[in-house]
Amino acid sequence: MLIGLAVAVDFQLELALLVSDGTPHHALAAVLLLAMSIAVVAGRWFPLTALLTVFGGVALLPMLSRHYYDEMFLAFASPFVVSFWLGLRATRWELAAGIPLATVLSLVATTPYDEDAAWSSGLFTAVISVGAPVLVGRLLRGRGALNRALREKASQLERHREDAAGRAVVDERARIAGELHDVVAHALSAMTVQATGARRLTLSRPELARDAFAAIETTGREALDELRRLLGVLRSEDAGVSLAPQPSLRHLRSLTRRTTAAGLPVVLRVDGDAAELPAGLDVTAYRVIQEALTAARELGGAGRADVRVTYRAETLDLEIRDDGASIDARPLVGVRERVLLHGGRFTASPRRSGGHTVRATLAYDGRTVTTRDETEHKAPGPLACLNARRRPAWLRRPRNLDALVAGIVAVAAVVEVLVSPDREGPLVANLAVALLYASMLVWRRRAPVAALTGALSAALLMDFTLTPILNLFVPFAIVLMCVYATGAHRDGWQTYTGLVLAVTGLLAVQAAMGPRVGADYFFAGLIGAVAWGAGRIVRSRTRLTAELHEATARLAEAGEDARQQAAVDERRRIAREMHDVVAHSISVMVVQAGGARRILARDAGRAVEAATRIERTGRDALGEMRHLLGMLSDAGERGALAPQPTLAEIGELVARARASGLPAVLDVRGERRALPAGLDLAAYRIVQEGLTNAMKHAPGAATTVTVSWAPHDLALEIRNAAAQDPGPTGGHGLLGMAERVRIYGGELQAGPGDDGGWRVSAHLPLDTARVA
Repeated sequence: MLIGLAVAVDFQLELALLVSDGTPHHALAAVLLLAMSIAVVAGRWFPLTALLTVFGGVALLPMLSRHYYDEMFLAFASPFVVSFWLGLRATRWELAAGIPLATVLSLVATTPYDEDAAWSSGLFTAVISVGAPVLVGRLLRGRGALNRALREKASQLERHREDAAGRAVVDERARIAGELHDVVAHALSAMTVQATGARRLTLSRPELARDAFAAIETTGREALDELRRLLGVLRSEDAGVSLAPQPSLRHLRSLTRRTTAAGLPVVLRVDGDAAELPAGLDVTAYRVIQEALTAARELGGAGRADVRVTYRAETLDLEIRDDGASIDARPLVGVRERVLLHGGRFTASPRRSGGHTVRATLAYDGRTVTTRDETEHKAPGPLACLNARRRPAWLRRPRNLDALVAGIVAVAAVVEVLVSPDREGPLVANLAVALLYASMLVWRRRAPVAALTGALSAALLMDFTLTPILNLFVPFAIVLMCVYATGAHRDGWQTYTGLVLAVTGLLAVQAAMGPRVGADYFFAGLIGAVAWGAGRIVRSRTRLTAELHEATARLAEAGEDARQQAAVDERRRIAREMHDVVAHSISVMVVQAGGARRILARDAGRAVEAATRIERTGRDALGEMRHLLGMLSDAGERGALAPQPTLAEIGELVARARASGLPAVLDVRGERRALPAGLDLAAYRIVQEGLTNAMKHAPGAATTVTVSWAPHDLALEIRNAAAQDPGPTGGHGLLGMAERVRIYGGELQAGPGDDGGWRVSAHLPLDTARVA
């Protein structure tokens, strides 16, 4: 309201002070100016109506009297404002209708009253007062939509961070509850039952009681081994989250050395000059390579990997190739989200020649680099409306775009000189100067102040020595584009130098064109200042977009870190509970069983007391286990502490699968031996999960289960004749199998077989097994 009042007062003061009262239609002009002042403010809400009102008033005022055209200033500058509102606020159909109408009205308002250069002046005025403000408005509209989408994304991440941490805790509890139940609960149940039997047999059948105490010792030691292994896994994952500085590409060689030492030889290649990256972008690039190598080693079973990092002019390209199994179970969803949050492009796919390739492209300034094909296949999100149209890949580099624009403008400059009726001097010299000021556009981003200086100098050279630029349009457009660049691409003294050069240079150009009225100098300086101001506004919005990109990526990383930290804290707490309650109880039971076995022949009464203490300790530990499992798991099946299946029951498992419609065959090779309870259960679960996947993804396909006993390892293979599609992330089954195998130091491979079917293969070392 205050702005509208100030504009209305200014218009009326110009009318009263600059235009004499005797000018025709003075009262009608006052009404037109009042309507124009209202339209300048109302354009925010009614852009097309305001545009037509202002441009109509500008066209009508000179018709009422030439004095209005010659004497008034700001009233004839108001078209800049309403054209900007049209670009910023209008719909597409309003743009389609408003731009042609405003152009015609601008020509009507200018052409009849410019006696020196009618059509060139009218065309220049139309471009400056309609085209340029509309373009700036559309640019800011796009940036505004992107910024709103980023703010909404940041708000969602902030709102969901606590929920995600809670879900991570619940998932971690359920996972650990399963491991606890599988590894420890069965051993406690067996030891308690054996202690009851030993107590009852101590006086009547001491030899059997001795065997029972020995079995308690053996079961307890194996359970302690499994428990120590599980506790080691839980505590080793603590190192994944720390308060140390985040890694970056500077640590890439250290990462490749660690990966090579872990069994996956890595060849690193870095192309281009290393650029200083924003912190979030740097850690994202590192995580892409780290996760791709981890997946290649642990899930793909790769024997070699090649990492290529390419620093380009505007983007960072990452490529990780390996020769591992081309399975879809590689958990790269997290890094994909990181890359997409930075506006990058991410692909992960099998290679035709075998192996797997991960590629990522990240722009230094956070702009979106997703290709059109990926945009069509990607699920729509908050930025989908902005990603619908893409420039060709070679135009995404600013230098290429500047070169293309400079080439187009150079052609226009040459044609303009050739057809100019006022051309003076040698044609070759005119063409050379025209190409000179057109070539300045190549440098408008890299050296905008120098480009502006060169463009102004070339324009003045053309005007003083060759063709007068009064009838030339291209030099003015080039100068204004360079002025915009000084505001949009530089800060500090350089941008203010550009502003001074813009105003003084355009005033000098006006003076070079001959005697001019005061309004001509006013509008020359105003146009230069407006072009520079438009560049500053776009730069500030672009910087805000980059900051929002960075903030959103940091929030996503913080959310991921919060989830990891919550899971790690939960693992630490559960590990303490297990160590303080379960491990201590099992250790006491093992010690008491060993003592009872040794004193059984000498003092049966004390042996009975020891057996009683073992029972009591076991029942107390089972009670604590039930309490802990009940707290950890939300699934009812975890409450039962029943004995767990083993490989001895694998025949029944295959028979059940066959009865369910899967033609499964069991092939056992080598001599079976006794295994620790946890390892035995893990092997059973791997076969069970493989058969479940076969029934789910390839029902009716012939399936072979092979169990191979070797002196130092156990090999399991589930192979079926039909290909499987475990889904985009591989499902939780394969990941669960991989975790079980990793706990026991084994290897897991899952992927297409040589015969076109699907193959799951696991190797488990038996070096720690206690052979009965």
